[in-house]
This record gives sequence, C-alpha cells and structure tokens, in this order.
Amino acid sequence: MKQGARLILKPQQFFNQLQWSTHHWLILLTFLVVTGVEAHLGSQSALYRWLSSSLSSNTGINSDITLWFVVCFKLAIIAVASYLSAFFIWIIGSLIGERNSQRVLFRRLAIVFTVVLSAYTAQHLKHLYPWMETVSFFLYTWGLLLGYFAIREQFNLTHFETSVVGVFAIILVIASWMGTNRLMIEAANRYQSELAKVNSIKTPRLQIKR
Repeated sequence: MKQGARLILKPQQFFNQLQWSTHHWLILLTFLVVTGVEAHLGSQSALYRWLSSSLSSNTGINSDITLWFVVCFKLAIIAVASYLSAFFIWIIGSLIGERNSQRVLFRRLAIVFTVVLSAYTAQHLKHLYPWMETVSFFLYTWGLLLGYFAIREQFNLTHFETSVVGVFAIILVIASWMGTNRLMIEAANRYQSELAKVNSIKTPRLQIKR
C-alpha cells in the first residue's frame, strides 16, 4: 500500500527504490494480467472473430478453441514486443548514460508498460462507457510521466537526454504494439487469399481500419 501511494505521489523516489525490490515477479505478473485483459477485449473485434471462424471451418476445430489460439497469439506477440522494446531501450540508454542493471530496467518498464497498456485497453471500452476515454487519457499521461522518471533514474540522465531516450521509447512501443494489429490483419488477408485460391473463388480482401 505504501509503495503504491509512493508511485502516485513520489514516482521519482519510487523508481529509485525499485532497484532493491524483491517483488519483481509481482510486477511482471501484473503486466501479464493486463496483457491478458487487453487480448481478451480484443477478441471481440471483427478481425479476431473472422480469423477464429476461418480457422474453425478449415480445421474442423471448435470456434471457441480457435478463438483461444488467436487471442494467445496476440498475447504472445505483445509480450515479446514489450521485451524487445525494453531491451532496445536499455541499449540506447546505456550508450547515452550510465550502464546499469538490465533486470532493474525491466522492472521499471514493466510498471510503465502496465499503465500504458491499461490506457490502450480502456480504449476498447469507450463505446460502452464514454468516461473510459477520460480514464485512458489520464493513464496515457501518467504513463508518460512514469516512463520519464523510470528512464532518468535508470541511466542517470539529464532532462534533455531523458527526453531523447523517451521519444525513442515512445516510437518503439507504439510501433511494436500497434504492429501486432497489423500482423493480424496481414495474416488474415494472406489466409483469406489462400482460401480463395483453394476454392477457386474470388473473395474480396478483408478491410479493417487500423
């Protein structure tokens, strides 16, 4: 409870003390839970349902099971993309500032990623609960602030250096997370084209807004 209050009231101090934390597994678990929620909400999209039904009709497997595979696939991509993003941030930050523990950076970024991913997940609910858009905006803003403190404390950077690494981190995270939807769309289009060739039917490509 005390650490949670410090994260909100004194984020710089929180990230400074996080390097001695023995509960890093809890941090990672929280991130995985949020990732799972995001993947589950995403399963309601037309793209996920189409992939699931297509796989089901082609393999004969129950659509609920194929939907589970599709969701797990996206969850795995998000987890891998987050790990690679943290790794590249560690490389760039180490080149500009002090080279510190990679494990500590992963703990810090896991918290930042959890907040940002929560904001991204909240976007799925804004059509049901309009106030979720305000929650999402607040979480995005707080995630950016937490990311700033996390990077600055990790590499002992100046304000300008932190901003440079921060911009790189934002571009990397957006590209990797948004890229998951792009991969799913490309997979759907490729799979649909293959089905059309097999059945000798001209099927229009699936068009889904990014």
